Amino acid sequence: MRYQHHQSSQIIGLFGFAVALTSCGSGSGTGTSPTPDVIAPSLLSQPADQSVPMGLAATYSVNAAGSSLNFQWAKDDVPIANATGSSYSTAATAFADSGAEFTVTVSNSVGKVKSQPALLTVTARAPTAGDLRFQQVDAASTVNGWGNAGTGLSTNLLGRMAEFYSPSLGTSFYAGSGDCGATPVLNGTGCTWFFSEVPYTPTDNSPVLAAGYASDSYDNFQADLQSSVWPAFNNGLSPSSSSAVITSVDFEPSNALFALSWIQSGTTQGFTGVQNNVAAQNLQTAATQEGANSRVITAISNNGGQITYFAYSWDTDLTTIYDAQVITASPSGASAAAASLAAQGYIITAMGNADDAGDIVFVGTKVQGDSMPRAFIAAQGSSQFLTLQQGGYANVGVSVDLSQSNPYTYYGER
Repeated sequence: MRYQHHQSSQIIGLFGFAVALTSCGSGSGTGTSPTPDVIAPSLLSQPADQSVPMGLAATYSVNAAGSSLNFQWAKDDVPIANATGSSYSTAATAFADSGAEFTVTVSNSVGKVKSQPALLTVTARAPTAGDLRFQQVDAASTVNGWGNAGTGLSTNLLGRMAEFYSPSLGTSFYAGSGDCGATPVLNGTGCTWFFSEVPYTPTDNSPVLAAGYASDSYDNFQADLQSSVWPAFNNGLSPSSSSAVITSVDFEPSNALFALSWIQSGTTQGFTGVQNNVAAQNLQTAATQEGANSRVITAISNNGGQITYFAYSWDTDLTTIYDAQVITASPSGASAAAASLAAQGYIITAMGNADDAGDIVFVGTKVQGDSMPRAFIAAQGSSQFLTLQQGGYANVGVSVDLSQSNPYTYYGER
């Protein structure tokens, strides 16, 4: 009985407290709270000018304060349908969009404020997303900066060895230095191919890419190239895959060796490669013909004046006509040659040794008729490689000039 009595006392006490509160409220006169003031909109930051490659979207944003805000974006003072958030992303840009100005008006029930105009500049065309033939220029994996998953590695591949890195943005083999010893060695040694790889973190917009490097006996080349299990990684990585593109190749018949590098996507497929041999003086004619057939040259090797090259088509791009330009330069003139291609709108899609003297041959490719210069940088010395990474420049090749104290030059385009 004592326990029941204690419980009843608690209930009565709580009920009495509730009554007291109600009584107090009803005696306050109005029983309502003051209406809060509506704060007029104000801009804490303005939208910034944007510069994007043709085919990519530009994103504008604004930071605003105030009550119950409404946003309306406009292009050249014409309101954009459904553009009613604090940020706005354009559709895929065209050259005609360059020079447009974007503003946003922020409003509520007591006022409105209009932002300053933000300019759109459209630069050279971006390759189609997923097109491995263009060395990740303007791809989601590089365009906003890359190498965000750790420190890169500069290393080498030995004869009859194989290596892969994933997820990774790997370079093609360095061009301009002798890869094999002056005295031929026929036992699968004596050759070394240098390259760099940089890990990155894949996202929904930048799927997993793998960089592969492999060497074998010269006589095995054709059989290896047609084998889905060479090299023996047991993970599906192979230069013969339809999701792979060979990015550099070197034949060393006097050393009974060859080596190649490739890039492979975890999602994109449909690449078909062709292998052709031409005299060095006919490479320009061959490159022009490949471009007319919607193919892009991605790897070249010079063997005693004969060029072996690989060119790829992509089953989502069987009608685009490409212009191609071939330039040969000495190691000391390589940076200027690469810059001249970029200034004409070309992406460097292949580079390699032009001859035994160390000269370098470049192949540049662009959509036929494009002439807008591409952003380009030549970063000399490995310490400058970060300039490419942080600036969103895709690495399109590395040249070596052994006469320089910093012999390595990394080429970037976007």
